Amino acid sequence: MNSVGSLPIPTGRRVHRNQGRHLGLYAAAPLAALLALAAVVVPQPSQAAPGVPAAKATRLVGTLQLTAGKCAGGKVTGTYLRMILPSGGPNGPYMANNDSSCSDQSITPLAPGTDGGLKVGGAYQPPPSPVFDSSGNARANRLTAPAPFYGTSFATGTTKVDRQTKKAVPAPSATVTGSTLTADLRAFAVTWNNQDFNQGAPKPDGSTPGNTRSATGTYDAATGAFTLHWTSQVVGGPFDKFTGSWYFVGKFVPAAGTKPPAASGNGGSAGGTANPGTTANGAGTGTAVPNAPTSPGAIPTGANPGDVPGAAPVVAGQQPAATGPVTTKTVTQEKWRVSKPVIGLAVGIAVLGFAALLALSVLRRRAEAPGEAS
Repeated sequence: MNSVGSLPIPTGRRVHRNQGRHLGLYAAAPLAALLALAAVVVPQPSQAAPGVPAAKATRLVGTLQLTAGKCAGGKVTGTYLRMILPSGGPNGPYMANNDSSCSDQSITPLAPGTDGGLKVGGAYQPPPSPVFDSSGNARANRLTAPAPFYGTSFATGTTKVDRQTKKAVPAPSATVTGSTLTADLRAFAVTWNNQDFNQGAPKPDGSTPGNTRSATGTYDAATGAFTLHWTSQVVGGPFDKFTGSWYFVGKFVPAAGTKPPAASGNGGSAGGTANPGTTANGAGTGTAVPNAPTSPGAIPTGANPGDVPGAAPVVAGQQPAATGPVTTKTVTQEKWRVSKPVIGLAVGIAVLGFAALLALSVLRRRAEAPGEAS
């Protein structure tokens, strides 16, 4: 053994053996860390809450029969329409309809047509021919009954080829998942004053421009009661960028030979056929507010003088925040989980490995330092 000063330096094979031992420690430490992580980082399926089955999506085939809209005592119930001004958002401000029977004339009550409401699951409800009478009043009456809007009646319907965009569209469909109702209504449209306006969501091309939002609501499997709300921004024409805010309320009636969705035990009530707590001015306080005040608005941008007869539109009150039943969400997808103590252990092992590498480096530098004895 040679020495430098008082420090003995191992030579020959002893140096190589020591280096081999340190190299083995260096290689084993990171490997141990990797093995520790591999042993614990495994996919662990999330468990559903005991006794709460995962909600199953069920496609409805039949008619969403509508409850007629009605304003009484400052409240609106049933089915109705509101038009959001181009400057507005989901909660208004709204355009008033001077033909509305409600104290808040931004609300236009709607009544069911001869079919009782909206057919879903494969059927269309096209307008008759001719679509309009000589005064421009819409003649369709299967989905909803014609309703007056500034002196001219409008109507709703669904067609295989959208009349405004000339695009082929699927028939309206509705799906129930637990107590949640969703719908594809891109075929839904309005006819008014010799004009066509797609009021579906999404639009015929699948887009959701501006304030357009897909139809969602609630469903009570025990009674068939439902609510459905969507918004559809007008694209083109005198009402460009105005948005129809549609509220459908009623009861689902399955088509002959089909069965309605069975109650799953974890669904909620759709809340009946009324819209409780919605006041005529949209305050949403549950308190009747008769003769709600309104303020002046403007005629739709680009409208022709004969398009909107009668009084000018007015801005109405704000829309109440939507409420619904609390639903249980069951998580079924896999998640990666690693406990904090295991992470700490793996990090510690990795640190030890790097410490071994450092020690080995120091020993090698000392062994190879110039001036060592031969």
